[in-house]
Amino acid sequence: MGMKYWKRYDAKYKLGNIKNLYYFIQSKAKKLGKPFDRKSKRGRPYSISPYEYVAVFIISTLLDFSLRDNELVSDILCEKHIDHSTFGKAFHRISYIYLKKLLIMIRNEIRNIFGNVEHVLIADSTGVITDRAYAKTIIKCKKKKRKIVEKMNILAEYYPSKKAIVIATGDAFFSSDAYSAVKMLDEIDLDAEILFADAGFDYEGLFEKCFKQQIKPIIKQRKYDKSPRKYRKKTLEVFDEEAYKKFRGVIEGIFGGLETRRLLFTRYKKKSMRMKHIIAMAIVHNINTYMANFSFVSLSFHLNICIFHSISRCRKEFYSSLFNSFRMKQ
Repeated sequence: MGMKYWKRYDAKYKLGNIKNLYYFIQSKAKKLGKPFDRKSKRGRPYSISPYEYVAVFIISTLLDFSLRDNELVSDILCEKHIDHSTFGKAFHRISYIYLKKLLIMIRNEIRNIFGNVEHVLIADSTGVITDRAYAKTIIKCKKKKRKIVEKMNILAEYYPSKKAIVIATGDAFFSSDAYSAVKMLDEIDLDAEILFADAGFDYEGLFEKCFKQQIKPIIKQRKYDKSPRKYRKKTLEVFDEEAYKKFRGVIEGIFGGLETRRLLFTRYKKKSMRMKHIIAMAIVHNINTYMANFSFVSLSFHLNICIFHSISRCRKEFYSSLFNSFRMKQ
């Protein structure tokens, strides 16, 4: 007889706590290489490694921490006190492309564990609220300010048999839904056969890209007075209304989950930092998906390799005894 539900739950989250997620993200960052390097050998050394700054940035996104909050928990996470301004400068040096690569890496790991399972692609976008960020505008011949709302574009993979949805890649640079989808399709290796999207993705270039990659675009189209062009006409012919209604709304679960955790919100002032924060939100979703869709045994198998090289000897002995006791009870 296996462990009871509450014991399995407790054992799983003893392994998947914030400290161990910190080591997990750090190990993935090490696989990618340094997010930034020192400009010269002169000056003081870094308080912590660049990989650790990446891990702190993702954890702070997960917990909706400010820079002051990062300073407060640095004694626990980093085992040394680090000033909030140091975190701010380090986060600014982490590149947008680096975070996108980290997002795709975690997606690839989930995909490899799932194996060759049937799945579909879904594209969508949503707004990200900013805190006290305004842009000048003119309304009715009067100078006014409007609140800035950033955009989060994602391309997700939905696995019906696993009941899981994973963000394959994301974008915060382009404001156009359709154009960002074209760019995202070029960024990753895909083996899905269908792409679902709403009328915001009605674009001849996207239809062409899908057919060239042998992907069937189930994309709702706007009404036009003119006759449809080559690929738009082909898309109209393959459009399946029932399949569209069944799968299109699944992606809203990602935005709903992020909004519930207050993650569709950024307090960064600079445009570049807001873009990086949006990609970090997508990484957080993939980490939550990773944690939610694997049993304790498989989770321990995949996490212990990432964690063990970064923790002390006493903690290694603790986790070894935890794994052994769990397997004996199984």
